[in-house]
Amino acid sequence: MDAQLLRSIWPVFSAETREQIQAIGSKVLGLEGPAHERETDLLPSLKRLVHSLKGSAASLGLDDIEQVVHAIEDGLAHFKPEEQLPRAVVESMLRGLSAIETAMGRGDAGQDPVVDGLGSLLTALGREGAATASPGGASGGVAKGLDALESLEAALGALCSPDVPDRAAVVRTAVERARALRSAAESSGVEKVASLAEAAALGFTRMEPGGDSAGLAASDVAGTLVDLRAALEASGGAGAVERAVEALRTVPAPSSSEGSGVQATSGASQEARGAADRTVRVSVKTLESLALQVELLMAGRAQQARRGEAHRTLMDGMHEVLLHLERASSQLTMSGGGPALESLRSGVTLMRGLQKRLLELAKETHRDGEQLSLVVQVARDDLRDLRMVPASQVLEPLRRTVREVSARLNKEVSLDLVGGDVRLDRRILDALKDPLLHLVRNAIDHGLESTAERRAAGKSETGRLSVRVEPRGTRIAVVVEDDGAGLSPERVRATAVRRGLLTAEAAEKLTDAQAARLVFQPGFSTREQVTATSGRGVGLDVVQAAAQRLQGSVDVDFTAGKGTRFTVDLPLTLAAALGLLVRTGTTVSAIPSDSVKRVLRLSPDDVGTVAGRVVARVDGEQLTFLPLAESIGLPRLPMALDSRKLQTAALLSVGDDKVLFAIDEVVGQQEIVVRSLGRHVQGVRHLAGAAVLDDGRVVPVLNATELVRAARPETRSSPAAQVVRPRILVCDDALTTRFAMKSLLEIAGYPVVTAADGEEAWGVLERSPCQLVVSDWQMPRLDGVGLARRIKAHPTLNRTPIILVTSLDSPEDRAAGLEAGADGYLVKREVERGKLLELVRQLLPAS
Repeated sequence: MDAQLLRSIWPVFSAETREQIQAIGSKVLGLEGPAHERETDLLPSLKRLVHSLKGSAASLGLDDIEQVVHAIEDGLAHFKPEEQLPRAVVESMLRGLSAIETAMGRGDAGQDPVVDGLGSLLTALGREGAATASPGGASGGVAKGLDALESLEAALGALCSPDVPDRAAVVRTAVERARALRSAAESSGVEKVASLAEAAALGFTRMEPGGDSAGLAASDVAGTLVDLRAALEASGGAGAVERAVEALRTVPAPSSSEGSGVQATSGASQEARGAADRTVRVSVKTLESLALQVELLMAGRAQQARRGEAHRTLMDGMHEVLLHLERASSQLTMSGGGPALESLRSGVTLMRGLQKRLLELAKETHRDGEQLSLVVQVARDDLRDLRMVPASQVLEPLRRTVREVSARLNKEVSLDLVGGDVRLDRRILDALKDPLLHLVRNAIDHGLESTAERRAAGKSETGRLSVRVEPRGTRIAVVVEDDGAGLSPERVRATAVRRGLLTAEAAEKLTDAQAARLVFQPGFSTREQVTATSGRGVGLDVVQAAAQRLQGSVDVDFTAGKGTRFTVDLPLTLAAALGLLVRTGTTVSAIPSDSVKRVLRLSPDDVGTVAGRVVARVDGEQLTFLPLAESIGLPRLPMALDSRKLQTAALLSVGDDKVLFAIDEVVGQQEIVVRSLGRHVQGVRHLAGAAVLDDGRVVPVLNATELVRAARPETRSSPAAQVVRPRILVCDDALTTRFAMKSLLEIAGYPVVTAADGEEAWGVLERSPCQLVVSDWQMPRLDGVGLARRIKAHPTLNRTPIILVTSLDSPEDRAAGLEAGADGYLVKREVERGKLLELVRQLLPAS
């Protein structure tokens, strides 16, 4: 098939094939069980799936995939419905499906979808010699290799001619042939041929632009092809190379013909084809782009409504002005009038007409806005439904994973999957695949004991592993639970000390719950040796990072001798949602409304201390009570309770956990779209992202699940163990710039103090130490350069890092700033691009 046509069809083929592979794997595992427990249509439906996949691969010329599927089909042809599929056959078929998935991954990356170890795989599937049979033997392989080499030499000659009709197409075909030869040589172990084929492919790529560089590249390619000929003759016609060369000969030259199509083999009925015609596959990228536009449209509608309110306020003001003018006109008439009376009356009449037209226009705008809101809401709901897919798409592939890992570790494992029909956002589903895989592998490797250990403990020899997807209102919980020995806090502490994550003294001070959460640290592994399953220090930190990216959290519970349970709490969808806007000090934050059970006001008598922690009594319950500012890393401010006044508080509820957070004020409620803040603040657990309000303000969106988890008594650190965040001084004479930088740094978790010029900043530094200074250059009284010189000349403050932020961007200005002692220099337009946070983290590595 023409390479361009294959590339255009590949996305649809890839998506369909992955669905078929998942379904085939599940059905093959079903055939291993007793016949009376199977679905009546299991074997026929499996054969139809395999036959359809084989036909699709054959129609696209994907010989490797077609051969593997053909071998699986042959194995099923001899199987009788009343029999159980032997374990060895099941494992070989699952190996074949995994090899096809690997090949599909190559195709997704733009490479040739070749199957590694095709010969041994076909042998395991019962088709011995199918991949390497050739009438010509070894000499025939060499001859075909030389034929392929001649085609590359012909391409080189064509590219060296002065007039090439389609230079890019010739280069593309030559590169594809060279790289297919490289892949086949790698699978057969002929490294010399593989390296030379890749060198030839790179050389052809350099020839595409033409000109002098193409001439130099042609010389290199010519030498490479000479060496390739010698290597092919020396290889003796290795079987895999011969197969690949045969496949290479089927790659046609570029064609300009149009109207080419693909006819896939299918045994479906006419009714099934009719149903298929009423569906369409949509690229996830296209769907995400469309969803983003709808969300932006919703934000625009909110801004329009806000402007409508402002318009109505102006109309009320205009009405008051008209009343004053009419009163003045009446008074002038009563006093005898004058030359200005007629002009005043005409002006009032004209304004009355304008007011009437503006009122009519406002009504029409309001009506159009309401209609637009309805359309946007329907579009958003439809898009949300399009993105919702069943959880079985991520659960079912775990059967193959459990079988493979348990067989490698020689453990008997029974897997229970629950909640496959729960529908959730496709973005969450895609991001959940790797974390869920890590949790399952971790449970089998670390959680479940060996057969002998389970027998000695009086347990069933078969370990139980459960993976559940549980809907919880507007959120879901993904639970991975095993009945193994349970997590050992002592072993975790010892591992943390051995790997240098904690000192022995700090480890001893941790509670069991705090020690358990160390397993989510990057690089943490209790394995002493690296194995095929674990020991590399990569795993559960991936789970935590993924949960935080998805505005969720992960928690671990354990019972010694009975098992371990990991719970990943996630939103049901990542689309726009309602957010409660709350103020603490000068910071406005958004909390997802689905996590806020209620907002209430507490009297001083409602708050007290129990077992060393502050609690509040609400409806007969004693709930943990914390200032929100303290929980998100802001400086603790005086609360209303300190003055014996009523204190506003938000009750956050996640699952069975409830925590009260003190706030200063509820600002309002808005539809928000949560945006990622990037890698610079990914370590700040209490942040889910940021959102843009309808008035243009950017506010942090808090991760309610993480806030509630961190507020538990067993997970809260003692005061001595809490990390003190470095304080930053922001100095700028422009109020807008000053508070923009302050908000940016506070979102990242840094305490910030501000000053309006250099003199005020110097006073702040003399009163209380700051670990970093961010200062504007041009300011009254004392500018940024003068402040930098004064700091660097001070005996105790001279080690304080200084970042100058200015609109001056000439090399001379930069040199002057650095000469004054500045440790960093930023142009103001670079602040919003994340450069400020990046530089702050470089200068404060301990933070």
